[in-house]
Amino acid sequence: MDCYFRQKWLDRRLAFDTFGNRNDLPISSKMLNDIWTPDTYIRNGRHSYLHTLTVPNVLFRVRHDGQIHVSQRLTIRSRCKMFFKKFPMDCQACPIEIGSLGYFSKDIVYVWKDVELDSKMSNMLAQYQLLHVIKTSHNWTDPHDNKLNISVLKVYFKLQRQQGFYILQIYTPCTLIVVVSWVSFWINKESSPARVSLGIMTVLSVSTLGFSYRSDLPKVSHSTALDIYIMLGSVSEILFSSCFGFVFAAVIEYAIINYVNRTNIRKKVSKIRISSKPLMPPRQRTSLHCKKMTPDSKLQSNRNLFTPKQEHSMFHRIAAEASEKVKIKNPTNVVSRIDSAAKIAFPSLYILFNVIYWLAFLYWIPDEINTLI
Repeated sequence: MDCYFRQKWLDRRLAFDTFGNRNDLPISSKMLNDIWTPDTYIRNGRHSYLHTLTVPNVLFRVRHDGQIHVSQRLTIRSRCKMFFKKFPMDCQACPIEIGSLGYFSKDIVYVWKDVELDSKMSNMLAQYQLLHVIKTSHNWTDPHDNKLNISVLKVYFKLQRQQGFYILQIYTPCTLIVVVSWVSFWINKESSPARVSLGIMTVLSVSTLGFSYRSDLPKVSHSTALDIYIMLGSVSEILFSSCFGFVFAAVIEYAIINYVNRTNIRKKVSKIRISSKPLMPPRQRTSLHCKKMTPDSKLQSNRNLFTPKQEHSMFHRIAAEASEKVKIKNPTNVVSRIDSAAKIAFPSLYILFNVIYWLAFLYWIPDEINTLI
């Protein structure tokens, strides 16, 4: 953060009589080394520095009653504890703590005067919108001596993350992938390659989309709001569902109807008798009439009438006849009743999921920073 850090204190030793219309005097910043100044520092700062181009950016004035005004242009980089459970609908509160390095509250007390914000500051933040500023003051107990207190000023900058990027780059593509996965419900159940390929493509697309945005986030152990929407944060969230859950369920739905369809055909095969069409080659039938056989030898010969290849061909022929009869007896079986139910259930559940999701994370679930400020 780039700011003008202004301090005022009273030192009677620097008081002087007014002359003319001058109530204060501008003095070179080099004179600060010759007077007493508070040892103010940023308690949670990581890397802060004073601007020195082209000269040290310091304003030093002394009023006739001894009040000293020092203004410095600083760039402050401080630590900010962030919460990502509601990401990207999260709010963050980044504090700056100001205090004395060597003086206690009996020696020096810090008091806020005002915090002025640049009107263009909100437009300078690409991902955040500055909501407001919260000022607080504390007297903290010295951890090394319980009888001594430290005067500390604290200011919170409450920031709201902008969701436009995530809606365009993640939420909208994820929703479109889920809608594409529903196309498989309108594809004939006999077209296994088409339905399986579509299911695998949508699952891989959602997985890639879910892992791609993670590279911009710190490695957190808990799930975020975006995790719940795209992938799955935990076992309990599988029941709550997500984009990945809906896409994966579409693949499982086809596996179920494929299993049910094949089970029905096998049941029909077991009930259908072998038709009157000759299943044996004519050459083998002729050889049976030319040879005299006993009852025992006849039974043994009938077992050797079909080779394994012929038996395999016969089974597929019977299965095909059973399948055709199933279609003729029940024309609605071409479009499975499971598919018909999925065409209604999946869109309805997905709309309900979105309604609950957006209401929960925008209005119902409180911000985690409320425990801080």
